[in-house]
Amino acid sequence: MIIAKSKEELDKALKQLSLKPGKLALIPTMGNLHEGHLSLIKMAKLHSTKTITTIFVNPLQFGKNEDFNEYPRTIETDVEKLKNENCDVLFIPKNKNEMFYEKEKLKKIESGELGKELCGKIRPDHFDGVLTVVYRMFYIINPDIAIFGAKDYQQQILVKRMAKTYFPHLEILTAPIIRSSNGIALSSRNSYLSSDELELASNLFKSLRQSISLYQNGISEEEVIKKAKDFLISKNLIPDYFELRDDILNKIEKGTYNGKKIFLGSVKIGKTTIIDNIEF
Repeated sequence: MIIAKSKEELDKALKQLSLKPGKLALIPTMGNLHEGHLSLIKMAKLHSTKTITTIFVNPLQFGKNEDFNEYPRTIETDVEKLKNENCDVLFIPKNKNEMFYEKEKLKKIESGELGKELCGKIRPDHFDGVLTVVYRMFYIINPDIAIFGAKDYQQQILVKRMAKTYFPHLEILTAPIIRSSNGIALSSRNSYLSSDELELASNLFKSLRQSISLYQNGISEEEVIKKAKDFLISKNLIPDYFELRDDILNKIEKGTYNGKKIFLGSVKIGKTTIIDNIEF
């Protein structure tokens, strides 16, 4: 595996990869890799012949008083995991200037109204920061495919919208959520939680599953959501939001939509936010 830490080294690695036939798949991450991330690489290998993973803790997507400095950084173990997955290239910028080397050309991408809802409501400007850096990665790497996880459902919908506008040739694939044995969606931030807190967090998944069952049995959306929130509160989990949307995150008009739907929820455990969703 080639490890590139500067834009110059990245360009050399990409030039070398270009000699190999087939499609190039990009897997953007912030590191502290777990089985969820590795599943993205496995999916990439099914759809491409070349893979590049990025590890960049993006300062633009962290708000004031968020955990940028504390965000887990586990470079040595990440490198070993990527080698075991036979990733071709790892781009891990040695500093933010390697990502934003043309500051005067840095294009800020706005996430629009959807970026202000759900997670965006509790993390103002978060998705603008995500899209700005993902745009930058697409621009400098020019992949054929990019893989994102379904746990961050709102993020991958916004990335797809952005790519459709600026990179119409780029195929965005979404990999299914990987869960632990108690149902909690794997996340780098789970490392902040104790074993008791992880068990507590699994109640979000339980509430999502129960909500689907109730909804499919004819209980109204309002009653389902009330029951879900009451359940979470009974477990000392305060919901940031718990909503039903269609599969591209439009709000559903009552009684007029029969397509795929998704329940999404977010709760806080201490200072840690846990998000999850189930599509049905």
